[in-house]
Amino acid sequence: MIRQILSIKKYNQSSVSSKNFLDFSQFLEKNVLSSAPRQISTATIRNTKEREKYSKCYDRSGKCQGCEKNKNWKKDESRLSISEAIREAQRCLKCTDAPCQKGCSTTIDIKSFIYNIEKKNWYGAAKVILTDNPLGLSCGQLCPISELCARNCNVSSSEKGAIKINKLQEFAVSMFKDMGVKQIRDIRLPKNDHFVFESSIALIGAGAASLSCATFLGRLGYKNITIFEKQQHAGGLVMSEIPMNRSPVDDINWEIEQVKQLGIKFQFGKEFGKDFSIESLRKDGFECIFIGCGLNEPKKGLGNIYSQSHILNSKTFLPKVNKAVKQDKDIEGTPKLSGHVIVLGIGDTALDCARSAYRCGAERVSVIFRRGWQDIRANDEILIPSKNEGINFIPYEQPIKLIDINGQLKEIELEQNLPINNDPYNLKYKLTGEKCRMSFDYLITAFGSEIQNKELQEFINSENGFVQINEKHQVKGCDWLYAGGDAVGVANLVDAVNDGKTSSWNIHNYLQRKYSISQLTPDHLPSYSTEIDNIDLSINILGVNFPNPFGLASAPPTTSYPMIKRAFQEGWGFAVVKTFVLDKDAITNVSPRIYKSTTDPLKQDPGYANIELISEKSAKYWLEGSKQIKKEFPNNVLIGSIMCQHNEKDWRELTRKCKNEAQFDMLELNLSCPHGMTELGMGRACGENPQIVKDICEWVTSEIDIPVIVKITPNYPDSAVIAQAAKDGGAKAVTLTNTFPTLMDPDPLGTPWPAVGEENNVTYGGGCGSMLRPIALRKTSEVAKAIPDLIIFGSGGIIQGDHALSFLRYGASAFQICSAVQDQDFATVFYDLKTSLQAHLFASNHLNQKQWKGQFPTTSKPAYSFSSNNKIKNLVGTGLHHIKDIADMKRENFLIPKINEDSCLKCGRCYLTCLDSGYQAIKFDNFNSYPNIIEELCTGCALCHAVCPVEGSISMEIRATDIVVNRGIPLENEPEGLINHITSKKK
Repeated sequence: MIRQILSIKKYNQSSVSSKNFLDFSQFLEKNVLSSAPRQISTATIRNTKEREKYSKCYDRSGKCQGCEKNKNWKKDESRLSISEAIREAQRCLKCTDAPCQKGCSTTIDIKSFIYNIEKKNWYGAAKVILTDNPLGLSCGQLCPISELCARNCNVSSSEKGAIKINKLQEFAVSMFKDMGVKQIRDIRLPKNDHFVFESSIALIGAGAASLSCATFLGRLGYKNITIFEKQQHAGGLVMSEIPMNRSPVDDINWEIEQVKQLGIKFQFGKEFGKDFSIESLRKDGFECIFIGCGLNEPKKGLGNIYSQSHILNSKTFLPKVNKAVKQDKDIEGTPKLSGHVIVLGIGDTALDCARSAYRCGAERVSVIFRRGWQDIRANDEILIPSKNEGINFIPYEQPIKLIDINGQLKEIELEQNLPINNDPYNLKYKLTGEKCRMSFDYLITAFGSEIQNKELQEFINSENGFVQINEKHQVKGCDWLYAGGDAVGVANLVDAVNDGKTSSWNIHNYLQRKYSISQLTPDHLPSYSTEIDNIDLSINILGVNFPNPFGLASAPPTTSYPMIKRAFQEGWGFAVVKTFVLDKDAITNVSPRIYKSTTDPLKQDPGYANIELISEKSAKYWLEGSKQIKKEFPNNVLIGSIMCQHNEKDWRELTRKCKNEAQFDMLELNLSCPHGMTELGMGRACGENPQIVKDICEWVTSEIDIPVIVKITPNYPDSAVIAQAAKDGGAKAVTLTNTFPTLMDPDPLGTPWPAVGEENNVTYGGGCGSMLRPIALRKTSEVAKAIPDLIIFGSGGIIQGDHALSFLRYGASAFQICSAVQDQDFATVFYDLKTSLQAHLFASNHLNQKQWKGQFPTTSKPAYSFSSNNKIKNLVGTGLHHIKDIADMKRENFLIPKINEDSCLKCGRCYLTCLDSGYQAIKFDNFNSYPNIIEELCTGCALCHAVCPVEGSISMEIRATDIVVNRGIPLENEPEGLINHITSKKK
């Protein structure tokens, strides 16, 4: 095929030179252009039967007949891909009030972890989740978000509905799980050497509540924690009753291992009430006991009907299923069902039974329940998949009794049970007397469960059948006995996790009071922690110690000292104050002046522009305030920022003020402001003349002995020339770069934005954020290559951790940030930047052998490595050797796109872009076909790779065939050494 294409191509090349330049070849017309869009908004004719046939043949809705699921325990929905997760995260508004967090049982900071996902920081997201929910992965898979966090989502009424918080949570923790990092106790916490931390604590049952309670106690520092479990495994209902298709066993096993990593001990095969009691635990020296056992017996609404083997209950059926599939990994070992299976009940457990019945061989499954659709107990997260699997739902029917047919119970009698009122929140039902019968081959009851354990009888509330606790989760006033989870009647897995968390804090308070510790230590529930958090991000720049390389640029986020104080409180390493001037040059800003500089109609891209000038505050304010801020934050770096005209007297006067009246660690000279100040002879007006830059630097450095930084304009063609002038004048560092002059689209009537005054005036504003980053990276690399010993502060579009990593590799030592904060807030942005950079540095060393690129798993081994034991300064400039002039780049290594059919969506976007913006090298046979690369026609431009909406669906690999450069018409005078034929390296 390829040879045929090649010969056709050669023929058409030769014939086109003598005949027609305007028409595609016959081969391209037939094989490539056949699927090309022709004319838009043209009526079409197609028989309805064709549509019906297509819809049936290419159904992607996921609906099926449940019998097709026989022995198929594959997870219902695959984990989101990276691109899917980012797109979903971008939909989130990151609301200030975060109603989702208030609706979350464990109060996870949902908006923050979704922000981390949007910024491709899986570790940061997982850390947020696991800090409040140690079973964050299982809860991501099983959480009834329709009743919890998503129920209150501010975008619930939008076209796409509430954010898929559960899917994003599962994605983040699952990605982090793949990194294989262990949990440790936070080393920043006080030492746990007080004898209170030797207290013995027992937890009964190894389900969600106990695992959560033990985790938080371990994080607090308690050393003698033991979980007693009657089974030979931990995990509670997630392990024994939740089917594999909803919660894979490897995930709960990982969560259990995370608990063990804190030193928690497990004793399996120990049944409460048989092998031990609360009294025996107390005699064995346990100072506190947490009851986290489940509901051990099924409710038997139809009496003793379980003597026949084809009649089961959820407590016998689901554990047998999960023992075979999850624990023994023996699909053939599940209970064998056939024919018609009836499930009684409509809770999550009932639907787990129904869906598992299909996977155990049932041909038809019916779920019968006495309620109506408006008040069923099952959540949407399991109800919708159940409907998609073809389960037959029969509402308003009360099971009355089973009917004996020839010695076997093979029919069930039902009586209609209809509502008698219209209150949707308190429906009342009444039996109508109208009865019917239905036959079955197997019957599974799922009426709920209850506690039947003599050890707990004295603690049971007779009204609801659960263990009675107070607001501190203490049992019947026993200050040393606590309970949570199913035993106290929680509604779901996440509530059980929260019971364990709150109980751990109350146990901590009790033990510290018991040992007369006046100051609670620790005084908060510790965060999830790993060795990633211990990676040192400090760096010494020009003799000044920076706690981390993340700082605020001289911009709106540093408008005042209270703002800088809040930033330092949240962890930022340094701040450059808003540029100030002598009193004679004071300004007043216009309004409006800050706006989005993005082509994104949804305004989700963190790009901004402004026509804001320098600080309106006096020089005295900035000088005096610097002393106060340095007194309160002596370890943070404060950098002054000043501006004058090209006037030696002014520069020397303002510099002396900074030296004598302020307490700055460094001084930045703003020679790059692109608007407003330029017209006054300042900023960019001074920064585009190398001699002027040198003059100003000489004046300033002769007056002050702290390091001087020059903030360089991006508008001068060669930043290295300006940087060299700054260095020659005595400056020790440069900031690359300031904003770039831009003009945004007016509205359709021609009114601009921002529109100042009644005349709706606008001017060229400084654009920054994402649009500026490629320019700033170029400027940074140019200066780093030209002047290796000059320190660079990277600035311009640093929104997330991998952006910071890019600036590091291209020569920057620290980062000045503005747009990211404008888009979010100090705390969220700093946390994301810090954890993301730490995770990238950790992964670059520890996961390099696992073929990861930073936080990204990949199929090809990265070409670099980085030791987490080194300082980040050792990473500065390590990517510069890759930057070459095009003339110096090799022509021998040509790549070709490869389509990954496992992830390709068959959308054909690669085909379209190659068709009208490339080389017509992709064949696409219309709907539901994979694109095919015509290797002989492909030049390896990678445009298809750039437009593909699914990350990883197109990779660039070494081509298998030679490439012949298409000159159209052969050159009459060919330059010496010109390459026309490139031999494949694959050969």
